[in-house]
Amino acid sequence: MNSGVQWITTTLQTVKSKNLQHITINQIGPFPGTIGEEIHRGWKDLDQLLVRFWSSHSIRPQVVYMVGNGGELRDLLPSLWPELTRRGLVDLIEVS
Repeated sequence: MNSGVQWITTTLQTVKSKNLQHITINQIGPFPGTIGEEIHRGWKDLDQLLVRFWSSHSIRPQVVYMVGNGGELRDLLPSLWPELTRRGLVDLIEVS
């Protein structure tokens, strides 16, 4: 699994606070070439976890990315986070 994705997932799984109000993930990617099955599975695990945060806390995750990486991210996000994108539960924020 991609260590960044694994770190995000592990960190969110340990959250105990009932006061959690938002989740912002900065600069995921870049995504070199084809994404392998293990990495893809890691992203889907994160997708499921973020959907649970939406269901239990009404937290809509945000992904902040740099200008120039957005096209690739916009194209890949539906396959990385199929449930979040299908439900329209993720906000992409482009910064320069």
